Amino acid sequence: MRELNENNLNLTRKRGNIEPKSKYFIVTEGDVTEIKYFQGIKANTDYLNINYLIDIRLIKNEIDENGQSHPLLKLKNFKKSIKDNKITYDPKIDKVFFIIDRDPQNFKEEQLDEFFNKCENENYNICLSNPTFELFLLMHDDKIFTLDPKAMLENRKTRKGGKRFLEIKLSDFFNCTKSNLNFEKFKDKIQTAIKNEKFFCEDLKMLKNNLGSNVGLLLEELISKDENSK
Repeated sequence: MRELNENNLNLTRKRGNIEPKSKYFIVTEGDVTEIKYFQGIKANTDYLNINYLIDIRLIKNEIDENGQSHPLLKLKNFKKSIKDNKITYDPKIDKVFFIIDRDPQNFKEEQLDEFFNKCENENYNICLSNPTFELFLLMHDDKIFTLDPKAMLENRKTRKGGKRFLEIKLSDFFNCTKSNLNFEKFKDKIQTAIKNEKFFCEDLKMLKNNLGSNVGLLLEELISKDENSK
């Protein structure tokens, strides 16, 4: 795995008398929707009032890791990249967040338990959406409360191009798809998503079987509470 560095910036932490920033490594299960969303967060750090002591680092698969999206593989590859010095991680001040879907079709409960235990042993954080990340995206609009919770949790495929329920609603709400996400449609609704998430399950262990997400808790942590902190 490697850090996504679109602007060829120097990713080495600067040393000196300035208080060091904490790297927040964002490791996403998918390399499209979630990456585009957090690229938008990273590109709008000032606008969103992201804490100036937090340095968001997005992690992507290496070429030889393409297609390896299962969370257990992501975890294995991330740890290997640290061991191989491809990623500089200081557990004393840095944090790791795995952004994953419950997706019971592809992620068996025993695998999820194994993933939970391994992350806990490494002191890594998990941001889980049940059933998928599109649910969290829909939380950016209050219209989510007009949807049937059972239909959202089941997230069944429909005849409309074989897309699942949440993906269709994402297009209805925001006129974009998960493969062509437009962050500008979400940028001014971050606080709405954080607020709306609290009407669903946010507890990580309970998210295994309940509709909800805890991605909003990560955003709360990223956003500075002090407007004068920059």
